[in-house]
Amino acid sequence: MIVDYADIPYLRRGKKELLARVWNPPTKTVVRGVVLDVHGGAWCDHDRRAGSHYDAALAAAGFSVVAIDFRCGPEHQHPDASTDVSAAAHWARLRALQLTGNSDRIISIGSSSGGHLALLAALRPQSIDSQGTEMYVDGKWEEQGPIDGRVTGVGTFWAPVDPFARYMYARSLDTDLGKRLVVNTEAYFGTEQAMTDACLSRIVNEETKTQLPEVWFAQAGNDQNVPPQMVDELASAYRQAGGCFTLKHYPGAAHGFGHLETKQTQHFLDDLCCWLDETIEG
Repeated sequence: MIVDYADIPYLRRGKKELLARVWNPPTKTVVRGVVLDVHGGAWCDHDRRAGSHYDAALAAAGFSVVAIDFRCGPEHQHPDASTDVSAAAHWARLRALQLTGNSDRIISIGSSSGGHLALLAALRPQSIDSQGTEMYVDGKWEEQGPIDGRVTGVGTFWAPVDPFARYMYARSLDTDLGKRLVVNTEAYFGTEQAMTDACLSRIVNEETKTQLPEVWFAQAGNDQNVPPQMVDELASAYRQAGGCFTLKHYPGAAHGFGHLETKQTQHFLDDLCCWLDETIEG
């Protein structure tokens, strides 16, 4: 099924314009909702193009997909990236209202560190940026008031949900992967205190005003980047706090497998589309 995309500006911070790649469902398709895609890259690498494989598949399934650029390391530090993701959710809510008549028909997804940022932003949806928030709406830049970054659910793929724990794990690896993860984590977070601030299980346990959107977590069974213990800890904390946390395990799959055609990828896409349908319909 043929889908197309367009790169358009969506957010401006000072003189810096950020782009979104908007994937369009096939012509004459009823749009089911808006999916906000947050790319991975250990908080420093890649851009809005990273999730193209599953973004195209979701657009073909009837979703308007908004894959975003945002401020990341090493040029920017925590919480700039998640602040931009919250603003992007606000922008996507405006798009959902325009396309479906319901601003709540929005779900965010994210791969690896993008999954961490997507859920971090969803847990802190009313972000404030010192530079102000200008969004590109109806062909012009408009200053926005309070940010409404709420989402109905978050699809989180093989994500390092505890940055400090993953940092310590990466430091224990005598590999090029471990070195890259250490360098990128230090570049974006700067301090161990900032890493701890962004720990999702800590937020769920300690920040009492946190809302809990429904979470679907795709876990790669052979993930060399993300120890399963941190995922289990978040799942337990989320459920104890009254949230819905679905953990979907893909045995033998490697970190990031959904970006490529593997024997598990179609299974992953089918599961994701099914969850999106169920969640966005309420």
